[in-house]
Amino acid sequence: MQGYKKLLLTASLVAFLIPVMGQNTDSPYSRYGYGVLNNQSIGVSRAMGGITYGVRGLDANPGNPASYTSTDSLTFIYDMGVSYVKSRFTEGNNTQTDNNGGLDYIAMQFRVAKKLGMSFGVLPFSSVGYQFGTQETTNNLSTTRTFTGSGNFSQVYLGLAYEPIKNLSVGGNVSFLFGNTKYTRNISITSIPSANTEYALNKLTMNSLKFDLGAQYILPLNAKDHLVLGAVFSPKVSRTGKIERIKNDINSSGTVISGDTTQFTGSDAHADLPSTYGLGFTWNHDRRLTVGADVTYQNWSNVRYSEHMDDGMNKDDRFNNVWRFNTGIEYTIDPRDRAFIKRVKFRGGLNYSNSYVNVQNDLGEISGYKEYGATLGVGLPIRDVVYSGRTSYININFEYRSLNPNKTNLIREQYFGISVGVCINELWFMKNKLR
Repeated sequence: MQGYKKLLLTASLVAFLIPVMGQNTDSPYSRYGYGVLNNQSIGVSRAMGGITYGVRGLDANPGNPASYTSTDSLTFIYDMGVSYVKSRFTEGNNTQTDNNGGLDYIAMQFRVAKKLGMSFGVLPFSSVGYQFGTQETTNNLSTTRTFTGSGNFSQVYLGLAYEPIKNLSVGGNVSFLFGNTKYTRNISITSIPSANTEYALNKLTMNSLKFDLGAQYILPLNAKDHLVLGAVFSPKVSRTGKIERIKNDINSSGTVISGDTTQFTGSDAHADLPSTYGLGFTWNHDRRLTVGADVTYQNWSNVRYSEHMDDGMNKDDRFNNVWRFNTGIEYTIDPRDRAFIKRVKFRGGLNYSNSYVNVQNDLGEISGYKEYGATLGVGLPIRDVVYSGRTSYININFEYRSLNPNKTNLIREQYFGISVGVCINELWFMKNKLR
C-alpha cells in the first residue's frame, strides 16, 4: 500500500510539471475575448451535464468549495482526467474536421481537521486555438489573409471548507490564474511574388488571483432521501495584464525590412473577469439515485478588455451577460452489492448557455451564439477489498456540443468528445498498528 501511495504522489508531481498551457480547442470563435471558457466541472460532474453546485460526496468538486467537508477524516481523493475531442466545422457547403486533446485537470481532496476539508489542483480556464484564411481578388490583385491563434489560461487552486453547524458547509477557493494567448495575422499579395508581407502579432499575458465562495445545506427528507442546496459567488476581478503588439513588413526572402514593437500595461491592458452567481441542488435517494440542476449567471457587461488586442470589437458589443443551465443524473443498481455490474454508476446530463463573446460575420453583423450539450458516462468500480473496502472509479465520459450562431454567414461547430478520469478513494490517514 505504501508503494501504491508513493506511485500516486509521483504521478501527481509529474502531472503538475506537465505544461498546462497548451491549446485544447480549434474553434475560430476563440479569437475573441479570452478564448473558449472551460466549466469547473470535472470527473463525475462533467458526465452529469456539468452540475456542481449541489454535488456532494460523489467526487472532488472544485465547482463548489463547500463540498470539501464531505470527505471523512481518513479519506484522500485523487482525481485526474484526460480527454480527446473531434471537432466539426460547417460553413455553407464547406466542412472541416480537427482533432484535439490532452491533460484536463488534476484535483485532490481530503480532511485536514474536524469539520475542515481541503482541496487543491490544476484546472483549465480558457483555450485559444484556430487557423483560417481568406482570399480576395480586386483589380487583378490577389490578396491572402491568414489568421492563427494559440495559448491557454490555467488556474492552480487551493480551497478550504468548514462545517460550522450540522448539515451546513461553507468554503472558498483561491486560484492563481496564469498564461498567455497569441493572435497573428499575415497579409500577402500572392499575385506579385516580390510584394512584401504584412505580419502582426498581439499577445496577452495575464497573472491574477481569482476567488470563489460557496455554501451547501443538506436537508434530510426521510431515512433514505436528502436534498443538497448549493450556492456559489465569485466577485469581479479588476485586473490588468501585459500586451505585446508587433507589426512587421517582410520581403519575399523572409527578411524583416521594417518593424514596430509596442508594449501596453496598466490602464492600456485591462483584463477583467466577471462576477458569477450560481444556485443548484441535488436530490439523493438511498445512495442509488442522484438528480440535480444548476443555474449560473455571469455579468460580463462591465468587464474591461483592452482595445489593443485588435479584435475588431468595442466595449459596447464585445461581451454578453451569460445564462447557463445544467441538469444531470446518476444511477447505481446497488452500491452495496459485491457484483461488479450492480456497482457501476450510470450518468447523463444536458446543458445550455449563450456565448459570453460576440463575433462578426462577413457582412459586418455582430452577434453571439447558443451552445447546447449532452453528456453520458459510466463509473467503473475498482474495489480495494483487502485494505479498506472502499471503492475507487475509472470514469469514462462522452460529450456532444453544438455551437449555433445567431446570424447567417457564421460557422456552426460540433464537438464529439471522450474523457477518461481516475478517481482514487484511499484510506491514507489510518495508522497500521500491526508490524
